[in-house]
Amino acid sequence: MKKVLLFITLSGLILIAIINSRTPFKIKNVGPWSVGYGQASSFPDSIPVHTNAIYSLEKLNQYHRETKFLADPFFLKVRDTFYLFFEHQLTTRREAVIGLMTSSDGVHYNYHGTVLKQPFHLSYPQVISYKQEFYMIPECHESNQVLMYKAQHFPFDWKICDTLIHDISLRDPTIYLSDSLNILVAYDGKLGMKMFVADSLFGRWKPHKKHTVITGSESRPGGRFFANGKDLLLPVQSCLDGYGYGLSLYNLDFKNGDYKVSRRKPLYLKDQPDIPEFNAGMHQLDMQRIGNQYYYVYDGNRLENQNRRWNVGGALKMTYYDLQFWLLQCFE
Repeated sequence: MKKVLLFITLSGLILIAIINSRTPFKIKNVGPWSVGYGQASSFPDSIPVHTNAIYSLEKLNQYHRETKFLADPFFLKVRDTFYLFFEHQLTTRREAVIGLMTSSDGVHYNYHGTVLKQPFHLSYPQVISYKQEFYMIPECHESNQVLMYKAQHFPFDWKICDTLIHDISLRDPTIYLSDSLNILVAYDGKLGMKMFVADSLFGRWKPHKKHTVITGSESRPGGRFFANGKDLLLPVQSCLDGYGYGLSLYNLDFKNGDYKVSRRKPLYLKDQPDIPEFNAGMHQLDMQRIGNQYYYVYDGNRLENQNRRWNVGGALKMTYYDLQFWLLQCFE
């Protein structure tokens, strides 16, 4: 009997140690976000965060003294100008707004103020060009809808033009449109990524027959889809060491209306201990091919302090869903 109890105890301790090494029971105390950007001549196997430019919280504070942080950058290049939209959290209100910076060279950015403000929280301002018009699909989960805005006078004057998904609270909605495929994925707030499909941007968006894409610690979209050859890559946030820890790249392979998902580049972006602005983690990426170059923007946050806080429930929950997703992948 003693041997059985000893075996159970040792097995339990080993299991706890394994879970803690993968999803720590104590996570970082994190602080404000900043934005970085750069470019490459080919698709980068890794992003040289150390040599890229940073637009920091402190820099934006020079122009807007009520800035708390800037995050979730998305960009469009229109003619000779880069337009960078971002979540702008202020110290004077709970709900974040969408800010704008522009650059003529993709290196030196100028702040142009707030372009979208609502009575609910806004973030993740994915901007797209579609049939010579400009649209934005930001996260607005507090509205319980996925709303789409159209620029009346780009890059300003955004007005609601459609509700893509009704009566569901979804985070970080991320859209991909092509001649043969129109999909939207979003985080459900319960460690699950959901997929919706339509026959066009303004068509009826409905759940894909395989509605759940991913579950677990990596299940929240973290930036724009990127078509790289035959691959359709999606940045996905990794919350292994708390929210905002890192970002992995997943591939979605579609065939006959069905799809398979696989992780291509684990922790493509993660905490950068020797960069103060990004020493806690990184969680968003927008990469696009501009001519013969690959231009990208991303964000990261800094440590509030060196202390950690308990997150045992979160670690156990993520481990359970990760195991469930792994088993589903094995038997698919």
